[in-house]
This record gives sequence, C-alpha cells and structure tokens, in this order.
Amino acid sequence: MADIKITYFNLAGRAELSRLILAQAGVKFTDERIAREDFVAMKPTLPNGQLPILTFNGTVISQSITMARFLANEYNLAGKTNLEKAHADEVIDTLLDVMNSTLPPIMKTKDEEEKKELIAKLVEKAGELFGKLSKRLESRDAKFFVGDSLTWADICFYQFSDMVKMFGVTLDNNPILKELSNRVAEMPNIKQWVDNRPQ
Repeated sequence: MADIKITYFNLAGRAELSRLILAQAGVKFTDERIAREDFVAMKPTLPNGQLPILTFNGTVISQSITMARFLANEYNLAGKTNLEKAHADEVIDTLLDVMNSTLPPIMKTKDEEEKKELIAKLVEKAGELFGKLSKRLESRDAKFFVGDSLTWADICFYQFSDMVKMFGVTLDNNPILKELSNRVAEMPNIKQWVDNRPQ
C-alpha cells in the first residue's frame, strides 16, 4: 500500500480533485491541512513555493492537475486507452479554462460591485460551458464523458458544478449534466468523503 499525503490549506480548492480521486479509489491517505501562518515558513521548502503538494512514497509532486492526473492514472480513473485518456484530458482542460479565468478573480476582489460583475461573468461562461458539455454527452448517448465508466473528467466536472453552486450557478437547464453530477455524488466512496470531510 502506497504512503500518500496531500498537503494543502484547510479548504477544498486546488487539492480537492486529488482527494476525490483517492476517495473514489478507496485509497487511504493523509489529508494534511496547513494554517496560513505556517505556510510562510514552509514556502521556501516547496518545489514551486506553493501548495498543494502530493507526497507519494516519499516523492513530492507539485501542481494540482499534475497530481490529479498521476493519481487518476495510478488508480485506473484516467481512461482505459490512450485515446480515452486524451478525451478525459480534453474535458479537464475545458473545465480549467473556465475555472481559472473566473474563480480566482472572484475570490481575490474585495470590491462588492466588482464581485457582482465577476459572478455574472462566471454565470455566463458556465452556461456556455454546460451547453458544450451537454452536447458532448448527448452525442455519445453515454452516462460518462469518456468510455463506459467513471474517469477523473466526471469527478472534476462534479467538483466544478458543486463549487459554483455558491454563486448561484445550477445545472437546472442541463438535465443530462445534472444527472451525471448526481450520479458521481451518489457513488458510495465519493459520498462518504463529502459527508465526512472537514468543512
């Protein structure tokens, strides 16, 4: 059994995809949560001076998506063939385009008017994204984005759709995606993690 530790702040953020992958795989890991004040002393020791990091059998891996991709491959959630893996990566990158362009500015701004404008932009971009992803699923007549079983692309989509609920973004106009998100949420290992993770 591998010795696995994920180190991040006490929030979901950029570490949660890796946590969800490990949870779904049924793999035990240490969920190390660092206080902001302790990060200052830790920062010079980190590969890129940032969190999260994954420590896997003593080897440190940084960059959140690299971590998640490695774990997805390690625990058979990346896709069954190289083509399936490419399709999963494609979905992930599409989600990241929206996540990285909309969420960080919302989190950083302290101006309430600017925040309202940024949230409106998120709602618009998420709506466009959901439309594209709905068409992808409908064209395949499938329950998952890739192949015939769960991959980290489905988990990442679930995480994104769950995260943006706080900004009023829902899947009500995209029933096929809502069904997918609910399907992932009800998977026993995912549900157990979400029900018991630190708030």
